[in-house]
Amino acid sequence: MFRCSSSSLLCGNNVTFTIVYNTQPGEILFITGSMNQLGEWDTSKAKRMTWNIGNLWDASVGFPESVYIQYKYFVYNEINKTYRWESIENRQLIVNNDELLIEDAWDVKRNLQTEQTKDTDSTPNSLNSNSSNSFLFDSRIPTMLE
Repeated sequence: MFRCSSSSLLCGNNVTFTIVYNTQPGEILFITGSMNQLGEWDTSKAKRMTWNIGNLWDASVGFPESVYIQYKYFVYNEINKTYRWESIENRQLIVNNDELLIEDAWDVKRNLQTEQTKDTDSTPNSLNSNSSNSFLFDSRIPTMLE
């Protein structure tokens, strides 16, 4: 089901990303990644997250159906204009459902769970069954950032 909500400005499958992170004054959490909705690894286009009680940060993003996404969180310090990235490899997600809640922890990578597929398309947004479920990684961003 593809939907577009004018009230939330989300189109497609709604994914809510959450992460607990204790920020200091002037720090804001962002999420960026391989899809346009996440800024395509451009920090100036990244999705700003919202702080909630308990230092829980969240961001809801609408994606098309059946897409493969790489993403990562970073902290931006508005005072000294610096970035602090997670030190793990890029996170991975396949969006197949109407609604997803992703509960991440800083610098802790989840295992990617996938269903077998017979899709032989070699684009980064799909699985390729001829490659034993290996994924194409976005080469525009290193897996370890300083």
